[in-house]
Amino acid sequence: MTGPGSNAPRQFAFTTRAHVAVDDATGESIGLDDVDTRVRWLLDLVTAAGAELVSRLWHPATFDVLAAGRDRQDRRLPAQGHVAAARLGWVRIYPDGVHVPSRVTRVVTSQVVATLRTLAYRDTAIAALSARFDPATGRLTAPTEPGDDVPAGFARGVRRQLVARSRRGGGAPAGRLRITDVQGPPQTSAMARLSAADRQLAQLAVTGHELVLTVKLPTCPAPAGRAQWRSVRLTATIPEHLHGRAITDWHLPTLVLDRRGLLWRCAATELVPAADLESAAVAVGVDWSPSTLGAAATAAEAIVGLSSDYRGWTYDDRGLGIKLARLQAEGQLLHAKAARLTQLAGAAPPEVRAELEAKIAVLDAHRTAVGA
Repeated sequence: MTGPGSNAPRQFAFTTRAHVAVDDATGESIGLDDVDTRVRWLLDLVTAAGAELVSRLWHPATFDVLAAGRDRQDRRLPAQGHVAAARLGWVRIYPDGVHVPSRVTRVVTSQVVATLRTLAYRDTAIAALSARFDPATGRLTAPTEPGDDVPAGFARGVRRQLVARSRRGGGAPAGRLRITDVQGPPQTSAMARLSAADRQLAQLAVTGHELVLTVKLPTCPAPAGRAQWRSVRLTATIPEHLHGRAITDWHLPTLVLDRRGLLWRCAATELVPAADLESAAVAVGVDWSPSTLGAAATAAEAIVGLSSDYRGWTYDDRGLGIKLARLQAEGQLLHAKAARLTQLAGAAPPEVRAELEAKIAVLDAHRTAVGA
């Protein structure tokens, strides 16, 4: 319990990059380019195994289990993803002849379960919205049950999916659908959440103003045994703005690769003064809109009551707003063209249909490029 004058833990995120790498066993220096290559091999193994597992679990029964939060023995599923996967018997499959440590498997199953748990909410919403969808008008009827209400922005995205599926099906009523009926397995970004593993895979230590990460990495794209997994000790600088802060715990990072190479997405826990809402004298309200990206105003407590000058502070990047509007308009135009060609292809002769499908593929690629 916290009160005035006490401290409360708060977790925050930051990023950093390694500037030194050595072999943990021999102390021999390793080039950062070589580290990037070995991390890429690790991410390839994690991504391929995760994609295979998600594809194998992509059916309604998976989301029924996650929504219920219970296993076959009616026990509550653990919060840890790799433990929940083991409880449910969700095992990964690697190519023949490839040896992957069990701790890397923890990373794979933890990331897969986290993804599926996030999509379980979408599955529930799609089931509720599809039952209210009218293929003839392309609209959603008003919700009749309290649990059927979903955010408007989310409902618009699902409605577009239902409209597209209705057009492909000739406008026939589809009834109550699931997420597996309207979309395929998701493509996740390549990353390795080391926090799902233990000290046998990765360790993190703090030395002065530096973080030292010791992690096992493969020495080849398809390691055949334990000898082809070696520990590498990476050293990264703690950002200057974190110096002097009351940090109590440094958490294992998530490893990703970007254009500059290996990036650590880190998290840490610090102690901050506990909020005392009873003693607050000023309140700040922040609103968001596509045109302003953020507007804030303050209200202060005085003897006569609350007062505000109603003069807000607005973040307004006109250049960014104009670009977003242009890309949105272009994406909508491409979407309309693709929808029209899809409609024409449905009744076209085979040779014409092939040409139209090729044009639709080009339009879809352009839509992806503009983020539509």
